Amino acid sequence: MGVFGLRGSVLESNWLAGLNSEQKEAALHNYGPLLILAGAGSGKTTVLVARTGRLIEEAVCSPKELCVMTFTNKAARELKHRVKVKLGRTANQIWAGTFHSFGLHILREFYKEAGLPKTFGILDPGDATSIVKEILKDFHIGDKTAYDAEKILNLLSYWRERGQTTTSSVDEYEQAVQWVLPHYIKRLKQLGMTDFDGLILKPIELMEKHEEIRKKLQNRFTQVMVDEFQDTNLMQMKLIHLLTDSHKNLTVVGDDDQSIYGWRGACIKNILDFPKLYANCIVVRLEQNYRSSPAILEVANTIIAKNNERHKKVLKASRKFPENKLPQILVFENETEEGEQIAGEVQHYQKMGFKNREIAVLYRSNGQGPIVEAELRKMQVPYRMTGGTAFFDRKETRDILAYLKCSLKPNEIGLRRILNTPARGIGDKSFEYLEALAEKKNIPFWKSALEWSEAGVDEKAGAAIENLFLILKELPNQILAYPKTPGENLCDFLVLIGYKLHLEKLAPNALVAHNKWKLIEIFGRILDRYIEKSSRSVDTLHNFIDSMELRDTINEEKEDEDRVQLMTLHACKGLEFPVVFLLGVEEDVIPHKTLGSDISEERRLFYVGVTRAQQHLIMSRVQKRQRHGKLIDSAPSRFLLEIPKKLTEERVGPRTLSPEGRKAMLAEFYKKLDAINSLT
Repeated sequence: MGVFGLRGSVLESNWLAGLNSEQKEAALHNYGPLLILAGAGSGKTTVLVARTGRLIEEAVCSPKELCVMTFTNKAARELKHRVKVKLGRTANQIWAGTFHSFGLHILREFYKEAGLPKTFGILDPGDATSIVKEILKDFHIGDKTAYDAEKILNLLSYWRERGQTTTSSVDEYEQAVQWVLPHYIKRLKQLGMTDFDGLILKPIELMEKHEEIRKKLQNRFTQVMVDEFQDTNLMQMKLIHLLTDSHKNLTVVGDDDQSIYGWRGACIKNILDFPKLYANCIVVRLEQNYRSSPAILEVANTIIAKNNERHKKVLKASRKFPENKLPQILVFENETEEGEQIAGEVQHYQKMGFKNREIAVLYRSNGQGPIVEAELRKMQVPYRMTGGTAFFDRKETRDILAYLKCSLKPNEIGLRRILNTPARGIGDKSFEYLEALAEKKNIPFWKSALEWSEAGVDEKAGAAIENLFLILKELPNQILAYPKTPGENLCDFLVLIGYKLHLEKLAPNALVAHNKWKLIEIFGRILDRYIEKSSRSVDTLHNFIDSMELRDTINEEKEDEDRVQLMTLHACKGLEFPVVFLLGVEEDVIPHKTLGSDISEERRLFYVGVTRAQQHLIMSRVQKRQRHGKLIDSAPSRFLLEIPKKLTEERVGPRTLSPEGRKAMLAEFYKKLDAINSLT
């Protein structure tokens, strides 16, 4: 049982040093359900690390018995690294990762019972959408309704989460999902694959159907911890419950006030009702904030107190600040002026001594970013915009992954993708012949490709198909060959087969082509970094593909790169900046007119934005905003009106220069004139 409770012991000082009383209470908990309500900036990772290390060091459980579920692999790696600093290599035995990687871990072990082949693959969302589009070709209501495949896929996910298979609704999309669902499941089975939903659903099914598997997993993981618990959905909650039902040693950490993903399935009831679901649940509130100034926290507390359904907590400032500046509200005439002036404000804070990376510009929707972006470009202020097409969803990334998958095991979706990429003279007719043979003989597409002659494909295209299969067979050995790194070998291979030339031909200009190839090189570096941490083997390549399919991104951007951060409120969660600009705090922007049906969640989203700020919070709004080509009056957000006026400073129009500032600006102007005159 260890030495739990030895006050002032060496062990306690080792893991609990520097923790406040609430953090210590959470870190000292051993058995049964525990809910840690971790307010913004309250040091939840520090508590998780302290509790994890103490449980192991005091022999409450072994490292192998600890399971920590997170929402990003980066968070899991950070936790293991921080525990390893004190415990050493034994920390490597902790299981820490995302829900999806946990599901994959279970399915790799119990693939037979799950009805999957040993070498099953994971269907990425892009390919899942393509399959739905294929199935929809055979389904029409009325006069051939054009369906949004992504909407169908979201509904499929909703149905599967609830075990729904039929509907009595006359809604066209509900009817379409009833048709698509069995065909989609059948298609996954034919392909020998699971999709992202299946990585959670199938382990649940396994534990419900096979008592021996459930008991084996419960005995294996005697201590389970879940980070960012407010973001869990119904299925993730069910998985957690099945995993811990026998011992109930479940610690969940989260903040209901930061639950902002209801639109993608997160269920806030999981955290709100946790003390009711688990008898004898201990609740610890972490309210000491180590991030923001008292003035910013006073605004944040006022905002979130307006939500009724929440665990009550009040953030208290624990850091000392040289000044306690009131948050500002800047009012501009229109969004053009807002963009210009916010970019000017960024420069003002640069002159105050803040680095670019210490400044963030946040907004509710992606459409608000480009105006500020354009102004920062004009002023030659380096910035980084988070958003756009994600690395894993880019065509180039998916092309390379398809080559790697097909080189290691047959992969129908991957083969269709690369068969004529780059162009090999295998046209649409050849595809039709191969598909017809696959249907006639009831064999996978990749097998019909091997029988191209019987399918009626001409000899030139057939020779290209055979050559591709030969190339794929040799690819793993080529990638792993010395003296170059695997990433360099992969880039060489793509040049050799004409893929780089293919990108250059498709790109509208040389710069776009260069940037696309740069993405390939980033992919190569990610591969190198992955293999560096393991062995240079085919098994490692298999594991790398699993990791990539799970979106286990290795951030290739330099974290110390000095750029102003532009991002949406959803993207900023978990981050903090000395200076934060929050754009467009107006009705119909936040809360959003079309996306903001849940006002409580929109208020939480605003609260998340406010609590990113450490020293300076600047909120802006405009009096008129462009909508559908017209300038219309814009009202302040209801969230802004809920803040007492004494807690903020309001300024209308651009910043007025002080006499010193005016002198400095004129001096700079004359200096530039002198420089021009000296050249003439």
